[in-house]
Amino acid sequence: MSQESSAQQHLPPFDVPSVEEMAALLPQYAFEKLAAFGGMGAVYRGRQVSLDRLVAIKILPPEFGRQEDFADRFKSEARAMAKLNHTHIVGVYDFGITKEGHLYLVMEWVEGQTLHTLIQNGSIPVRKAANLAMQLCDALAFAHHHKILHRDIKPGNIMISEDDQVKVADFGLARPITGEAEENPFGTPDYVAPEILGKGAVDQRADIFAAGVVVYEMLTGRVPQQPRRSVQEFAPLSPRWDELIDRATHADPALRFQDVGEFRAHIAMLMNQSAQAVGVVTVVEDESKSRGAFKPLNFVWIGVAVIGISIVLGMMFKGEPEPATRRKRNSGESLPKVDEGVGKKVKKKVEPVVVVPVVEPEKKQPKAVPPVEKKTAAVPAAVPRPKPAMMPAMVPVTEPPETPLEAIMKIEDRDPELAQMVKDFGVEWAANREIEGASEMQSLADKYIPALQRSLSAVVPQQRDFVLSEISHIANHEPLGEPDPLWPEVLKTLRKAYDAQREAIEGRGVMAAEKMRAEQCELVLQKARERTAAGKDEAAKRAEVVAAELAKLKTAPSLSALRQNVAGATGVGNVPPTAAEPVR
Repeated sequence: MSQESSAQQHLPPFDVPSVEEMAALLPQYAFEKLAAFGGMGAVYRGRQVSLDRLVAIKILPPEFGRQEDFADRFKSEARAMAKLNHTHIVGVYDFGITKEGHLYLVMEWVEGQTLHTLIQNGSIPVRKAANLAMQLCDALAFAHHHKILHRDIKPGNIMISEDDQVKVADFGLARPITGEAEENPFGTPDYVAPEILGKGAVDQRADIFAAGVVVYEMLTGRVPQQPRRSVQEFAPLSPRWDELIDRATHADPALRFQDVGEFRAHIAMLMNQSAQAVGVVTVVEDESKSRGAFKPLNFVWIGVAVIGISIVLGMMFKGEPEPATRRKRNSGESLPKVDEGVGKKVKKKVEPVVVVPVVEPEKKQPKAVPPVEKKTAAVPAAVPRPKPAMMPAMVPVTEPPETPLEAIMKIEDRDPELAQMVKDFGVEWAANREIEGASEMQSLADKYIPALQRSLSAVVPQQRDFVLSEISHIANHEPLGEPDPLWPEVLKTLRKAYDAQREAIEGRGVMAAEKMRAEQCELVLQKARERTAAGKDEAAKRAEVVAAELAKLKTAPSLSALRQNVAGATGVGNVPPTAAEPVR
């Protein structure tokens, strides 16, 4: 149900039936209009009469229906697609073939527009682009989990609903993920991975390549050319967006993101880092504005500062109180006579109105002054003393979002649930014998040593030391040296066979580790999605950070390994392992 081209602006590439003709071919649906068409078919908006719901009906040209192999494959893939019940994948309700030979799919109708149209209408803000990209990754992760490769990811096949929800459509080129080469390459050239065009082995990394191109197009408004121009030429973005896209669209599949969940986690982490930077900039800008604008309120704070200085100076220079005669010269008004406690009557004059009177030393504090007589009612009221809590004023600073380093370093205190998940992952990893391959390596050694011992009888005495040294290294689990030109031929042959089997064991271990790591990352990302749905955004971001850091590990998962990894990446240095986890 893509809107690759408008039904009103272009002629269809094949003889597209009218609404009336389709109603006659499929009477169980009430056809309303021709919504879109492209090289691979046409899409109608209609209503399923039995359930009274809007649907999209896509048909393919009749020549596809006449090809028996294609029709059989279409039906099997339609059944597989119908099982992809996911929020961000267009649901498939029915499929079949008309009496005129049109293969058709009945799908969920999405009220909105394609991402292609959205991009053509103007630039997409980076935060919205990242949100759409992560939803696309969620859809692809679900499809890949069910062993389905889309093979035609592009903006025209991505629907955006009115509330900005992604719906991936057009699984017409989908295939099971087998890792086999493509006999007949399909797809849109700008989004096709090099291995598809080169008829090489194809797996989920082909969809990741296309998704990387889509991210670039959302950020820049155009598909990348060769050499690809930086996203910074089109928008004020971090150079890390270029690094992300470079990795997602690398020509060598081995150097791309190996799992779409890993791709999503890196997008989330990049947005989290951007949010922190924006928070700092906002505080700096607010502070600059407050300095630049000299408002009447500033006089109040200047007065507060003067008061503070007066109090400090008064406490520093303790001495006799200021003589009354000196104060008398400062004012022409008189105060009522007060008892100073020495039997004299002293005339005092009114101090000028100040914010706060000078503090007298404690040991010279006079007795309480009686109430002022009515004749002094004309004296202006003193300005109330400001409360200490109000001075001095600073621009309020919002606590910045949690950084990836903080999220990992304090995970046990801030998120015990995620911490326990990581610990469980470590236990699960250790229980997987295929990853380490220890038992297989021991079995190989048990075969290699006897073979070496049997070879001694065929080796001249001068070369026996080479064989005995090899036996010693294997028996003591020590690293083996490189083959020496002086080795006997039998030892060279045995070592070559041993190395080949060892590499095979290690290869299986690497594949098992990658598979388990991807599954564990997906579990954490699923937790992040659950938290997002529950409105727990900060906790969801923390889960996304943990997933991203798990994907970077080269060792068994553990809290210690995560901390060492993130500390090294940020230049903090090594951190000690937790008490609950031994160093592996």
